[in-house]
Amino acid sequence: MNAVPLTSSLLDALRNELGAEGVVSDPAELRFYSMDLMWSGPVATAVARPTTTDQVVALTRMAVEFGVALVPRGGGMSYTMGYTPKHSQSVIVDLRGLNRIVEINATDMYVTAEAGCTWKTLYEALAERGLRTPYFGPVSGVHATVGGAVSQGSMFFGSGTYGPVAESVLSVCTVLGNGSVIKTGARANRGDVPFNRYYGPDLTGLFLSDTGAMGIKVEISIRLIKMPKGSVCASYGFERFEDLYEAQAEIARHRIVAECFALDPFLGGKRTNLQSWTDGVKTLADVARSRGLADAVRVAKGGTRFLDDCNYSMHLTVDGIDDEDARRKLAVVDDIALRYGGPIESTIPTVLRSRPFQHVGEYLLGEGGLRWIPIHANLPISKVPEAYRRTMAYYATQRELMDRLGIKTGFSTSIAGTDMIFEPQFFWPDELTEFHARYVPAEKMKAYGANPARPEVREAVVKIMRDLSAIYMELGAVHQQIGKFYRYEDSLDPVNFALLRQIRALTDPHGIINPGSLGLG
Repeated sequence: MNAVPLTSSLLDALRNELGAEGVVSDPAELRFYSMDLMWSGPVATAVARPTTTDQVVALTRMAVEFGVALVPRGGGMSYTMGYTPKHSQSVIVDLRGLNRIVEINATDMYVTAEAGCTWKTLYEALAERGLRTPYFGPVSGVHATVGGAVSQGSMFFGSGTYGPVAESVLSVCTVLGNGSVIKTGARANRGDVPFNRYYGPDLTGLFLSDTGAMGIKVEISIRLIKMPKGSVCASYGFERFEDLYEAQAEIARHRIVAECFALDPFLGGKRTNLQSWTDGVKTLADVARSRGLADAVRVAKGGTRFLDDCNYSMHLTVDGIDDEDARRKLAVVDDIALRYGGPIESTIPTVLRSRPFQHVGEYLLGEGGLRWIPIHANLPISKVPEAYRRTMAYYATQRELMDRLGIKTGFSTSIAGTDMIFEPQFFWPDELTEFHARYVPAEKMKAYGANPARPEVREAVVKIMRDLSAIYMELGAVHQQIGKFYRYEDSLDPVNFALLRQIRALTDPHGIINPGSLGLG
């Protein structure tokens, strides 16, 4: 990039294009926009809030003129430096102003939404028409955007059957670093109708799971399915991890569960925030409205006390074309799970499905205001036991340090198609950040907002995370939300990374789009 000194002329140019309300320059706001849940560093020079594709194109021209980077940001639910600037000569592009649903086509079964549309907004608009996307969002879908999830390779709701979000995407419309706009799949055809992804080489895949490194997505087209009319939830308890694994692995191979995740004894205990999911009149009203009064009564009576009676717990939802179809599928799941464990109350999946998009403040802290951060390994089914064994062996070498510094750990496992995700999670004493202040409920911030800074503990957590990610790299793991944390270049075949770098040089010759993401730029 050209080393042109930044002056107020950059802000003037941004305001001239976007209007005063479309530019953020307040130092406190810039610090917030430049951090994620875990990481902070260089603070961006400005935040731009475009509302049209043409404005995004104009931003690429300004970026070249003023020698700044453009860092796309969606709902801000990242924790791997996906949108944190690599240097201060950056403009964060807040895409939440591009939030419209462009088209719902119930005949050809696709929906096109702008990148800043939240999953909650999309889900509710489709549900009114009896439709759904196959993958239909992360738990943080109140805030998380369609463009952000597509960039991060997100998985959760619907992923047991349909895999991560990328498997549901038909087309993307992306502004490249050279200022051109590309449409992929059948949208590149003269008809401009995103009914098919594979029209020649799959260029759509180039822009999926890229953490915003390959361009700024402005529209995404996703397949539609009819909203399942049948749905049933179930939960099971297991004494040993080996039993949980065998059950979850066999269930994954059938691809008949919509969601399936499991919690270790720590995450399943009252040391986490699971209880807050099941408390309160609003939760019970949501359950009664979507699942029926009987389920609401059961949730009110049960809470999460049932988790005290098992070590490992597995929670799932099965969808069907009607209740009978869902029950037939559950019978298959039951036959598998009961060979290794026993049934427990299905409170957790029931609440999640009745109110699928939780406010993130519900799970950003552990008990007593401990900071929280996860990492993960996306693995073939056969590699999960080894990931578990090596993780536990590594913890044994760090036990004295972790106990001394108050670092607590748990893990979850989940299904995305026939992949399994092994996800260690960490809790530690430390100061809370402005990120927490924006999302954590006020009463919790009042109680824990004065926690002292513990940089030595934070550094130890980061080292543990990096050590584990190196172990998972040896096992051949892949990752969602690659960002600037996971060592993408080191893990990839050099020929593949060289090709990616060459493509990036063609589409972004000045290196203005999110430098550092994926190790590019």
